[in-house]
Amino acid sequence: MSPLQSGSQEEFVPASQTELSRFMTENAAANHRQLFPVGGRTSLAVCCPASQTGIQLCTSQLNRVVDYPVKDLTITVEAGMRIDELNKMISSEGQRLPLDIPQSNRATIGGVIATNTSGPKRFSYGTIRDYVIGISAIDGQGNLFKSGGRVVKNVAGYDLGKMLVGSLGTLAVISQVSLNLRPKPQTMSMVWFQFDSCQTVDQALEAIVTSGTRPIAVEYCNAKAARQIAAEARLELPADHHILCVCFEGPENEVRWQTNQIASEWMQYSPLSVQTVETEEATRLYNAFTEYQTSSDDPVTLKAILLPSQMMKFVEMASQLNIAVQAHAADGIVFGHLPDSASSLDDVQQIFNQLKTTIDSKTGYLNIYQCESDWSDSLPLFCSPPAGWDLMKQFKNALDPEHLLNSQRFNELVQI
Repeated sequence: MSPLQSGSQEEFVPASQTELSRFMTENAAANHRQLFPVGGRTSLAVCCPASQTGIQLCTSQLNRVVDYPVKDLTITVEAGMRIDELNKMISSEGQRLPLDIPQSNRATIGGVIATNTSGPKRFSYGTIRDYVIGISAIDGQGNLFKSGGRVVKNVAGYDLGKMLVGSLGTLAVISQVSLNLRPKPQTMSMVWFQFDSCQTVDQALEAIVTSGTRPIAVEYCNAKAARQIAAEARLELPADHHILCVCFEGPENEVRWQTNQIASEWMQYSPLSVQTVETEEATRLYNAFTEYQTSSDDPVTLKAILLPSQMMKFVEMASQLNIAVQAHAADGIVFGHLPDSASSLDDVQQIFNQLKTTIDSKTGYLNIYQCESDWSDSLPLFCSPPAGWDLMKQFKNALDPEHLLNSQRFNELVQI
């Protein structure tokens, strides 16, 4: 299949792993064109330089089910399968992949792995790396390699699959993946707490570790974000102050006990209001939280990774700057959508610098998650390189020695 023209970039849409491997082999041997793996294109703006010239490798036709032994709670699919399609298929068997992925009607399983996308449930269920048990991918020279297998208990070689999680398409093109699944829960409920200060929110969060309950997610949002999330869920919820929303799922009697218990435990922190959201309304509210972190209507979205104990200091400053803030509170992962008034590059840089003063660079970081394309060359898309960065560069050179895969993203990191 020859490359297709897509806007300012060419696009290649392989119909099989073999076709993709052959194309990449020929490119490495003769053309040396830059290659950009894409799936549902939901994360192209995430940590992405503005200018990209080359060929997009689109996995949309690599969307078949390879193996689904239902009783084993595993499934093997090609990397271009949409998350919604995967969920619909396994849901009919009473199973699920316990991750919440924004824009799941477009996002592909390969893209989720490459970007390490996760949502509120990471507090209890972890991230995609905890469910990948086998993976197939094609390196920059067109060589197909595999790691792991189709069963949960396997020791087939090095765990290269974990290395590809979050690699942003810079090491290899993921073509097939085997996943571990979980049973579907019976019901879900959420408790919406409103507090009057960051201090009381901090106290409530500290008490999570000694709580008699086991929430699957603990979400924070400031008043600005809370109003938008409640509106998206089509619910009338108090949203004038700081919000903590705690989610439970499981058998009905357990969920009912836990919602009552957390309300009782947190009464000592004098919440301004407590409201339980159940059944279909709880699903709508949860989906609103999941989608909010990738809102595309704002000029810039920031992402901070902090110690949970240091999160509220950052949140307080962000709220003063009129930033809509959502956080996976028990994990210390914060998303901030800048206001429309941040209409220039200078405005954004000033806000970014003010927020950085609240972060201890030894334990946390702040970077631009999404922004206007013409600003991305001037903003800090990545944080400082992590420990072990020299080893990561060796992996890059081994799998993609000519730096043909998403090299602009990789070079952004190298230049920090």
